[in-house]
Amino acid sequence: MEDKRFHGKAGEEYSLFKLACPHFEELENTLGKIIKEQFQDKNNSEIKVLEIGCGPGFTTLIILDSDKRTKVVAVDNEPVMIEQAKEILKEYTNNNRVQLTECGALEFLKKQSSNSFDVFASGFTLHNFPNDFREQVLAEIHRVLKPEGIFVNADKYALDNESEHKQSLSWQLQQFKEKYSQINRPDLIKEWTNHYLEDNKPEVIMKESEAMKSMNKIGFKEIKIVFREQMEAVLFAKK
Repeated sequence: MEDKRFHGKAGEEYSLFKLACPHFEELENTLGKIIKEQFQDKNNSEIKVLEIGCGPGFTTLIILDSDKRTKVVAVDNEPVMIEQAKEILKEYTNNNRVQLTECGALEFLKKQSSNSFDVFASGFTLHNFPNDFREQVLAEIHRVLKPEGIFVNADKYALDNESEHKQSLSWQLQQFKEKYSQINRPDLIKEWTNHYLEDNKPEVIMKESEAMKSMNKIGFKEIKIVFREQMEAVLFAKK
């Protein structure tokens, strides 16, 4: 089951997450760089991109900037996020480069034709799903990607080494405490801390090696981590 996890202040003021994640832009820019590199020598008239969990549109902007041929189908199940995205992406929805859809991930994917997208790209979304639900979503992503289509996900991939993972989690929780204290937002400290602790539960946590193993079983190939900083990483794969 897919929960709505950004209906509170974390969703309404998602832009403030960047304050507590100093490598956010580098992470996102890596995603865009990969799309650019993968398609710069290809003669596609358009690059059809599926983005699950578009949020307010930060990752969508990176995708759009990666190649002028990109056209993005951006999906989110949170009304508060879609409303922000409508404003941030207004220019691109007006010129038909972005189609915004309020819908659950699996529900949306099951309605799509097989082999219909060149790219799946997402930021900070898949880690929110329970493990069994995530596997279903990944299987559907594989189905809707075209042969040789690419998967690029900038997200929370927990380190396999338990000690290193605990250190990274502790570091991130401290970032929330320090950065949000500076702007007098104890509410955000509490909300983001709870969110990260929820992500750390056994039935939710997305561990690097387990994620790669699951994707390999589904049929993805060339699976690799191309960027990592603390808890976050960019994972690349092909269909």
